[in-house]
This record gives sequence, structure tokens and C-alpha cells, in this order.
Amino acid sequence: MKKLKWLLLLANIGLLIYFNIDRVLPQTPHIKWPELEPEKITVLTEAQLKALPKKTLQAPVAVLENTTTTTDAPQKTMCAEWGNFTDASLEKAQKLAAQLAIQGTVNELSATDKKRYWVYIPPLKSSKEAQAYAAKLKNLGVEDLYVVQEPKWKYAISLGLFSDETLAQHLLDNLKIKGVNDAEKTLWQPNSQFNLIFTDLTTAQAGALYALSRDFPKVKLKEISCEQAVLQP
Repeated sequence: MKKLKWLLLLANIGLLIYFNIDRVLPQTPHIKWPELEPEKITVLTEAQLKALPKKTLQAPVAVLENTTTTTDAPQKTMCAEWGNFTDASLEKAQKLAAQLAIQGTVNELSATDKKRYWVYIPPLKSSKEAQAYAAKLKNLGVEDLYVVQEPKWKYAISLGLFSDETLAQHLLDNLKIKGVNDAEKTLWQPNSQFNLIFTDLTTAQAGALYALSRDFPKVKLKEISCEQAVLQP
């Protein structure tokens, strides 16, 4: 009898669980998806797409700090002209520039005046003697003069340079009237002069060349257009 009671009890419990299983066991939640409404769908134009806000992706700070930035853009270069050089100063400038791995193209300048007439006092023995003679000439009213420092004519006193020989002779005659009898007249032809043309100079090379130019105070260094550099004879 007791066994029958237990069997009935277990049967009732089983039926109770069967009919209430949705309450006893958890179920996957049911999601109701909204129904599509085709009449409300709008196709965006290209302009409207571009106007939409865009999100910017940012790399982590650690990545940015360890990134080495490189550029493939070519370095800007420049061109320059350095002159006028005599034979001796040109050779010196070329040697110094070569030590900096900078090379220029030599451009010989054509003389605009083929010949001139020079009135001068021949070279004196020393700078002191030349300066004393120059002071004497100034006391006689000769103001346009200077003491030459070039090696070939060092300590000569230049009194005038003329393209017309008549003017040179006129000065010579006036000097004799003032008592200056050792002045002379000679035909002066300019020595060859040269420029150095540099192309494709980097910023570093241009700076080095500028520093080098300080050793040649009488020779001018200037930037020129690279088109002008190509057109140099």
C-alpha cells in the first residue's frame, strides 16, 4: 500500500513539472525584430554620404611614441654664383670647396673693355713710403688716388684709368704742371676673371659655402635661379 502511495506521488510530481516546464527551466529570450518599411528607405546621394560625420582612428600613445617618421620627398636644392675670381684666388677657392665635397663649374667672364689707359706712380719700396707719397700728392690737390696692393703692382699709386687715351694724357700733363714728374701712362688690359657656378646645393652645402666665402671678402657669393645657372656660358 505504501509503495502505491509513493508511485502516485511521484506521478503527480512528474505531471506538475511537465505542465510547468517553461516556468522551471530558463528560456532563450524572444527578440522581436522591427518590421522593414520599404516606403521609408531613402537612397543617399554621394554628396550626402560625404557630409556624414566620420570617425577618426587614433593609434595608441605607445605606438605613436615608437614610430619613426620618414619622408620620401626630395630635399630642396638651390643654385649659387660666386665671383669674380682671379686665376690665383679661383684655384684656392676650388681647393677649399673640394674639401667640403662641393664642386662648381668655372665660368670665364669676358672683359667689357678690351683696353684702358692707366696713369700711375711706379711701385715704391714700402707701404710707408707709398703712403707718404700719396699724402704729398693730396697736398698738391690730387685727390683721386689709391695705393695698389696687388702683388704685381704692390705699393704703386693709381691716379686714373681711362678708356680714352686723350684723357689719360691730359691728366699726365696736369700732374707735370703741379711738379709730379714721375707719373707714367701705360696700356692696361684686364686680367681674366672667373665665376664659380653651383647647382643642386643642399641647405647644408649652401651654409658651408657661405662660411667659406668669408675668406674671400672681395668675391661676392649670391643665390641665383637654377634656370639662370643652366644658361651660363
